[in-house]
Amino acid sequence: MKSHAIRGAALITTSLVAASVVAGGAAATAATAAAGGHELTVVDSTVITEVTPLGLKVTGLAVEYDGVVHVGRDAIDEDAFDVEATLERPGAEPLVGDRTVVDAYTNRTPEFTDRQRPGRFVILELHENDDLAGASYNDVYTRFYDLDGAYDVAQVMDIDARPHTIEAQPGNVLANSAVDTLIVDEYDGGTFDAEAGVTLPYRMYSPDVTGRKTYPLVVTLHGYGESGTNNVSQIAGNQISVAFADPERQARHPAFVLSPQADPLTPDTGGWWDPPMQEAVVELVRKTLAENPAIDPDRVYLTGLSMGSYGSWGLLPEYHDLFAGAILVCGAGGDEAAAASTLGEFPIWAVHSIDDSIVAYDQPGSDYRIFTAIEAAGYPVTWSEWAGTAPDAAQEAYAAEARDRALATRSNHIFTTFPAGTTPLFDHGSWIPTYTNDVIIDWLFAQ
Repeated sequence: MKSHAIRGAALITTSLVAASVVAGGAAATAATAAAGGHELTVVDSTVITEVTPLGLKVTGLAVEYDGVVHVGRDAIDEDAFDVEATLERPGAEPLVGDRTVVDAYTNRTPEFTDRQRPGRFVILELHENDDLAGASYNDVYTRFYDLDGAYDVAQVMDIDARPHTIEAQPGNVLANSAVDTLIVDEYDGGTFDAEAGVTLPYRMYSPDVTGRKTYPLVVTLHGYGESGTNNVSQIAGNQISVAFADPERQARHPAFVLSPQADPLTPDTGGWWDPPMQEAVVELVRKTLAENPAIDPDRVYLTGLSMGSYGSWGLLPEYHDLFAGAILVCGAGGDEAAAASTLGEFPIWAVHSIDDSIVAYDQPGSDYRIFTAIEAAGYPVTWSEWAGTAPDAAQEAYAAEARDRALATRSNHIFTTFPAGTTPLFDHGSWIPTYTNDVIIDWLFAQ
């Protein structure tokens, strides 16, 4: 933990005040009691995680006191707290280090807010790019650190509060007792047993349903790294699912989001490229439609990345009538002739990095090859290219230009290439800028 000097609540400017402080331990306690308060103490904390474009990260800590903290409009000094993380994984030495507090404010509940309110919690926003910000790691698959008790926090400076100062408590170091994962915690979970003998864990996000209004359904097929049976990696490993459940997106396009999980290494399941898995997805979608009259069957959308894009190209030629449009990222595995003969009118926006070393851009059956075949069959394709590392506003401007060209030519197909060396994190990660691009997602909901 970092060492800090303890800052007093006010400067002692006269000997009279100094004398009162010397004699004032009991007086201060009496004043606190007279004001109806007590010496506030940190009693607990909750780690706040969220799925960022670069994966699951710890972005906040809600520090709980045993009473209401009231600081008025005053800001709380970010240096008033020390936060230390200890991240453990099997077969490796623990990662231990400090986290950087970038903002601190009070709230009634253990969550972020844009407006400071008196409450039992002091919310610490943590720097997203700290070395120890990650809540997950990869060993072929996406794994998650056990964050229960992984974060220690201590108040190491005085906080100017009302009616009295909250004195520093550097010796009161507490580990977090809870973990909140934004958006992810709002999904329901289940398991689906398909007729082909396939078992699919799945997660389902539901919007606030109003009256007889109907809503779209977005079906997401994750990549190989999110495979498994934990029924969480497919929504917490990256933004393929939560991008559609995000509150700002839900405000614009309220929708159900259905996210099944595949496991190629488990006998009763498999990868999305396996036909029984594709059949199981179709069964699950139909079951979901039958059980949820609030879903509009004419607005079911599909999105898949990497292995999930393989599965999408596999099922769409036969089941495209079930869906209204698709966003497919860094994919392959499709039958070029079958796609050209069946998907000429079906809306698809595909994205792929030209230097992708995991799924080659120009390999047989790649989305690039399929779009080329669709164009050769006489259907217009809108080709576009921009750097996946460009600022978000620039990428959305490029996407809007591509969308407008597609509308002008009545093209249902848009293909976006990220040039070599312009994909965030690594050359296969073309989904990172795709699911943060509002124009691309808006295009999907327009279908």
